[in-house]
Amino acid sequence: MFPPIASRDSIVSDDVNPLTEAYRDVVIYDEPVDDDPLYEGPIVVHANGWIELEGNRLLSPSAVHHIDIYDGEVTGSRAERDDSGVDQPDDRE
Repeated sequence: MFPPIASRDSIVSDDVNPLTEAYRDVVIYDEPVDDDPLYEGPIVVHANGWIELEGNRLLSPSAVHHIDIYDGEVTGSRAERDDSGVDQPDDRE
């Protein structure tokens, strides 16, 4: 009838947590040379430095040398798209 005293679930959802950052398009490298990326895709960076990958996998901050973030770059066919990835008509005249 009453909720349990202790739980593994956070009382604050990730949508409300101001200490996490989500990125859609990143490349993670484990060495200073940018030849072979460790991971490519979306991530969530938590306040403690851990990086959440797809499939609820976690990556230690000590395993990462640097991260390139491409979320803000707009190129070619993406120039006419909104955040949902759907092409939008150009109404600016």
